[in-house]
Amino acid sequence: MALSPSARIRLHEVLIRAKSATSTLSVYSDGVQVVPASGTFKLEKPDGTAQIDTTAATIDGSGTMSYAVSSAQLPAGTTSLSDGYQIIWSATDDAGVEYTFRRPCAVTLCKLYPVVTDLDLSANYSDIEAIRPSSLTSYQNSIDEAWITIIQRIRDQGNFEYLIMDPQSLRSIHLDLTFYLIFKDMDSSGLGDGSRYLDLAKEHRYQFEAGWKRLKFRYDLDQDNIMDSGETRRPAIPVIYTSRPPSVWIRRW
Repeated sequence: MALSPSARIRLHEVLIRAKSATSTLSVYSDGVQVVPASGTFKLEKPDGTAQIDTTAATIDGSGTMSYAVSSAQLPAGTTSLSDGYQIIWSATDDAGVEYTFRRPCAVTLCKLYPVVTDLDLSANYSDIEAIRPSSLTSYQNSIDEAWITIIQRIRDQGNFEYLIMDPQSLRSIHLDLTFYLIFKDMDSSGLGDGSRYLDLAKEHRYQFEAGWKRLKFRYDLDQDNIMDSGETRRPAIPVIYTSRPPSVWIRRW
């Protein structure tokens, strides 16, 4: 028996200022989705005050809680842009026990979306659809899981994904990590002959890591929805100096 229910929180929530959106949360216990008796939603500002006060959430037949955020609740004139918001969900079970789940949230001017589709996978491996398990109609789960991993790594290294202004710069690493997940799953499922899928998985993992080290993108540091410079690119991995950083040397005559 689970010690307590687990909320499925895969990404930092991103809400766009002055635009409507729906936030959701699913809770699981012992591998089964829990259907709460009731639930609430609250959006806190970085200073802890309420942007959206506690209000009842909608619960569908499977148990997923949702709340529709309206554009009027994030007005352009008074809503601050920040990565420090918090969504606070509460779920009460049939026994009257209440569980509170916190999800980090950003209010921004834009949002970053995945840059790979099944068409891109087929462009690299023409037989990728033919070898897809019959239980699947798409590789979307692998595409999404790869994207979530990339976004988390971007954040872990001190960048905010929604400030990246040229998302296509992420395409090659998104492809390689997606292929890694697909072929690793095929190998673990015992598909294919010999170590073909394991070798492909290793190759794409290597390419992903190598691509990550080269990754640079244009950024919107001041959050005005305009890239800082069309010529300057920001590395995904910050430069760490183990000694005094280089200084500008000026020759004097």
